[in-house]
Amino acid sequence: MGSVVKFSAINTKVKAMMGKMLSLDQYSKLLNCKDLKSTLKVLKEETSYGELLEAYNLEKIHRGDLEVILHKYYISTYSKFINYFDGEYRSLVKTFFIRWEIEDLKVILRGKYLGLSGEEIDKKLIARSSLNKVDYDYLLALKSVEDVIDGLKGSIYYKSLKNLAKDTSTKGLFRIETELDFVYFTSIRRELKHLDKENKEVVYSVMSLEADLLNLGWIYRGKTFYKISPEELFNYTIYNGYKLSKEKLKQLCYINNIEEFNNILEKTPYASIYEKDDYNLIEKREREFQKKYFKKILRENKTNISMVISYLVVYRIEIRDIISIIEQKRYDMDMSEGINYVSVTL
Repeated sequence: MGSVVKFSAINTKVKAMMGKMLSLDQYSKLLNCKDLKSTLKVLKEETSYGELLEAYNLEKIHRGDLEVILHKYYISTYSKFINYFDGEYRSLVKTFFIRWEIEDLKVILRGKYLGLSGEEIDKKLIARSSLNKVDYDYLLALKSVEDVIDGLKGSIYYKSLKNLAKDTSTKGLFRIETELDFVYFTSIRRELKHLDKENKEVVYSVMSLEADLLNLGWIYRGKTFYKISPEELFNYTIYNGYKLSKEKLKQLCYINNIEEFNNILEKTPYASIYEKDDYNLIEKREREFQKKYFKKILRENKTNISMVISYLVVYRIEIRDIISIIEQKRYDMDMSEGINYVSVTL
């Protein structure tokens, strides 16, 4: 069969795994739990996460521990899909993995900025794998942000970061993280040329949507929290978006206030995400937008790579929802408030 992927087998696997995802009733029960202990009990006894949590003493799991456990479980699930692919598609799925390695690099860089030890940072990492393109242990042993960037020599990340090492302020770290996202998109674009026309279009549309959402988040946060200049904001946007043209992005970068931001977005699919100036609600609405978009693709059940990509996005959102619910228990939120931080409406 060569490099032809058995998408029907992959789709069957995806549909089986979709059946294990949280139902609305399970979301409701988790949101209604009064504390971390009762939330973990519902997760273990009434959801598909029971098998994962069986190996842990629930009395000793802290919120931060569970976050790492869930993320690592996601990475483990992701890695298993690689066995369904060969040829150019196996290469593509491995390249998609760069996204999670980049998230770990961000954790390492922020940890060094905060002066955390290698051991403290290591506990927060989720993507140690045979797929890694960098040596985690080597980077963790380094002392500073500048050292970590220098330690990335020879990797796909160094060329993009080497000129940013001079500024390791909070704003500087924000730029470094954005540049890492560029590396991810550039790497995926290189893989596109190896795919057939149908799957190239699928991957391009998914990546373009992700680029739009990242660009909006970058511009919104850059304007709201970091006061980054319009010129720099535009320079760091990711090109070839789904619904946001280069000109539209430029307009967004040069707004004077959030009202102008919303006015520009008014005739785009993203208007509802930013209709209220509340960052927590923005994150919820972004998850809802993605879930709706990718669940539509899952219902179409096409025999191409769209099914596995869509499942992995929707599953990632579920993990983020669970972490959000766990976080709520620290603040004694009731369900009426907690629902504002997850991707479902009950």
